[in-house]
Amino acid sequence: MAKRAGASRRTWLGRSLAVLALGPWGHGTAQEARFFRIATGPVGGSAYALGGLLAETVSSPPGTPPCEEGGSCGVPGLVALARSSAGSLANLELLAAGRVESAIVHADLAEAADRGEAEIVGGALAGRLRALAALLSAVVHLLVRADVPIAAVPDLAGKRVGFEEPGSGNGRLARRLLEAFGLDESRFEPVFLARTPMVEGIATGQLDALLLVGAWPLPAVEELVRDRGARLVPVTGPPVDALVRDVPYLDYQLVPFGAYPGQPAVETVGLPLLWLVEAELADELAHAIVASLWRPENRPRLRAGHPQGFELVPEQALQNLPVPLHPGAARWYREQGFTGDR
Repeated sequence: MAKRAGASRRTWLGRSLAVLALGPWGHGTAQEARFFRIATGPVGGSAYALGGLLAETVSSPPGTPPCEEGGSCGVPGLVALARSSAGSLANLELLAAGRVESAIVHADLAEAADRGEAEIVGGALAGRLRALAALLSAVVHLLVRADVPIAAVPDLAGKRVGFEEPGSGNGRLARRLLEAFGLDESRFEPVFLARTPMVEGIATGQLDALLLVGAWPLPAVEELVRDRGARLVPVTGPPVDALVRDVPYLDYQLVPFGAYPGQPAVETVGLPLLWLVEAELADELAHAIVASLWRPENRPRLRAGHPQGFELVPEQALQNLPVPLHPGAARWYREQGFTGDR
């Protein structure tokens, strides 16, 4: 497993550093080409790399040879663009403002936005979100400094704990998890930072621990484990069990051996990363995008394109969706015999 993860990681990191220009749907002529933007996450992060992989997979710019002739197996005429952002919350803001056509969003924020919670773009997305697919699992990483005696979540009491800055939205699940253990912000010191300052905070001793949520391997975690001796701590216990029972899209996860240098397999929890659009997206375009994403010819690309690429299969795409499927996407899944609960 470690060998395969290492090879995949090299491919993934290479893609995450590339500028991917791939966008909207047409029938294969320059006049009909349209751009289709995907809001992802910070450059170098898992959502950014995933968005680049999606864009590369579903795009087939005008003039590209068809799939049957060894060319692109994306949507004819579609040029998809992977756009970097601060994270899920920022992605929802971009989607609500019409500055992107789709977004990669953590399931908990997608649910809150669909409910119309005021703190998520002022409730502007209430009832407007639709899913194309559930993608990878974003897992909770509890990372601690090598010299700090933290062996479990309750040990964070009295410690300086780093969370990603509010635009990422990742702190929502992390704080909910700590609250389940009785750790409100009066019992530890929360510090909200971008990922680069977080890495420095652990390296210089200004932080005792980090709580990051994302698809493994996260580059920041990898750097701190490899270069600073930081270690991952399991996220387990009765409070976690209760959360998993209460939250339909939350599930047990395992960061496997080999995901990070020298780290054993670590039990934790996670939720799906969703590929979202607005309900107004044309049914035929949604159908075409999903059909091209899951074409058999594209399966090897998806598996090789990310260390968790084995999760990128249509059988998992309907699991734990907290928002409805887009009707065009739902039609494709029905045609293929896949069923879900939304």
